[in-house]
Amino acid sequence: MDENRKLREQLMPALESKRDEFRLLGYTQVTIDGLWECLCSRKWKHRPAEKKLHELVSDIFSLSPSEYMMFLTMRSYKQQTAGDDELERVLKELL
Repeated sequence: MDENRKLREQLMPALESKRDEFRLLGYTQVTIDGLWECLCSRKWKHRPAEKKLHELVSDIFSLSPSEYMMFLTMRSYKQQTAGDDELERVLKELL
């Protein structure tokens, strides 16, 4: 985990730039954490530390608003589905 945090610190200027770009485009709720999570799950499915720094920066700058919004949509859907599963389990226990 320490390696991941160090890498994130190195990439912070690119992440901030991407966040600012999205905000200029009207996506005002974009966060550094959200971008990082999106990149880790979408573009860096394998360990990001295995890529060169310039490749990681390129991945950040190539992230499109539609990719990010799709990530948020899928994450929200998965969280909702997990909540539905929990609700179903509780209902079964009550019955």
